[in-house]
Amino acid sequence: MSDLLDVLAAVARALLYVGVLSCAGTVFAQRILKIEALESRAIRIIYRSAWLTIAAVVAAALILMLRLGGLFDDVTFSAVFMSSYGAAAALQLAGASLLLATLRNKTAQGMQLVNAILLTLSFALSGHAPAADLADGFIVFVHASMAAWWIGSLWLLRAACESHSPLAPDTLVALVRRFSVAASLIIGVLVITGLVLIAALLSFETLRFSAYEKTLLIKIGIAIVVLGVAAFNKFRLTPQLNVGDKDAAGSLRQMIHVELGLIALVLAVTAVLTTYMSPPE
Repeated sequence: MSDLLDVLAAVARALLYVGVLSCAGTVFAQRILKIEALESRAIRIIYRSAWLTIAAVVAAALILMLRLGGLFDDVTFSAVFMSSYGAAAALQLAGASLLLATLRNKTAQGMQLVNAILLTLSFALSGHAPAADLADGFIVFVHASMAAWWIGSLWLLRAACESHSPLAPDTLVALVRRFSVAASLIIGVLVITGLVLIAALLSFETLRFSAYEKTLLIKIGIAIVVLGVAAFNKFRLTPQLNVGDKDAAGSLRQMIHVELGLIALVLAVTAVLTTYMSPPE
C-alpha cells in the first residue's frame, strides 16, 4: 500500500508542476509576447491548467495524509497544513482559483499577473531547493518563474503554428522574433539560477554520488537536451520561417512538441526526486 501511495504522490506532484507552470507561464507569456489574436487560446490553456492545479493540490494533500497514517485527526491536519507544504498549497489554490475568477475580465490583467506570481512563489516555500532565507527563496522563485514563462510561451507558439491558426504569416514571424529575443534573456536567467541551485544541492566532496545526486544529474542531462532543441529551433527553424519557408511553421510545431515532451520528462524526474529522495546534508 505504501508503494502505491508513493507512486500516486509522485504522479500528483508531476501533474501539479505541469498545472502551476502552464497556468502561471501562459499569463507571463501573454504579458511579454502580447499575442491578442491568441487570447481565446490562452484563456483555454489557463482555464484547464488552473483546474489541473487545484485538482493536483487536493489530491496531493489527501495522498500525503494517507502516507502519514491515514488518520484524519488534528495532528495529521497540523502536520500537512500548518507547515511550509501547507503554505505552498494555499498559495497554489489561491493563485489558481483567483485566476479562474478573473480569467475573462480584461480590466483585471494586473490581478492576473499577481495571481500567477503567487503560483510560482509557492515553489520557494516547499521543495528540496534550499530556501532558508530570502535570498535562497528569491532564487527559487525566479527560476520557477522563468521556467513557467518558457512553458507558457511554448503552448502559445504551438497554437500559433497550427494550420488553422488565426495569425497571419507576417504576424507569426513577428511573434517568433519577439519570443526569440525574450527567450535569450529569460532562458539565460533560468540557466544561471539553475546552476546556483545545483551548486547548493550537490556536495562535490566525492565522486561517489548519492541516489539523489544521480537522479538530479539525470534531470540535468535531460534539461541540456531541452536547451539543445531550443537552440535548434532558434538557429535553424526560425531563419527558415523568416525567409517565408512554407514548411517552417509545421516543422517548428513538431519541434515544440518534442520540447514540451522533454520538459514534461524533466518535471516527472523532479517529482520523483521530491517524492522518493532527499538531498544530502
